[in-house]
Amino acid sequence: MEAAGYFYLALLILVLVPVVILPWEGQTTPDWLYVVLAGCGLVGAAALEGTPGFYRACAAGVGCIAVASLAVTVLRARTRARILTGGQIKLLGAGATWLGISGTFAMVAVAVLALVLIAAFQRAGAVRRRPDASAILAVAILSVALQQYLPGM
Repeated sequence: MEAAGYFYLALLILVLVPVVILPWEGQTTPDWLYVVLAGCGLVGAAALEGTPGFYRACAAGVGCIAVASLAVTVLRARTRARILTGGQIKLLGAGATWLGISGTFAMVAVAVLALVLIAAFQRAGAVRRRPDASAILAVAILSVALQQYLPGM
């Protein structure tokens, strides 16, 4: 079972690389790439945990998209701040299929903490550029997946 975790992580890294690199090259990430990311997460959940794992991964993905969309909409209506884009919300949902329900909470916590820290540094004037939220979300997904699937971490 431990070897399956390594292959699962290797596949996650291969699928996440284009999501991180394309925005740096000035291109938008196509929707089919998010579908591939979510599909691989669902297939992996079904392979590692069977039908219950597949259903939990589906629930985590759909729930994450719904909650993130609602939160961004409420924040946008109240503060007019643009927190996350649609692509970043899709990335959260696709990542949630890899991590399951409890991993999704950890992923969101890591991403929010990183975004808040960067916002604090920006306010202090230490960081001039706007942070790349897609890269932060990808790192949050990968760090939680490493914690879940590597033995002894």
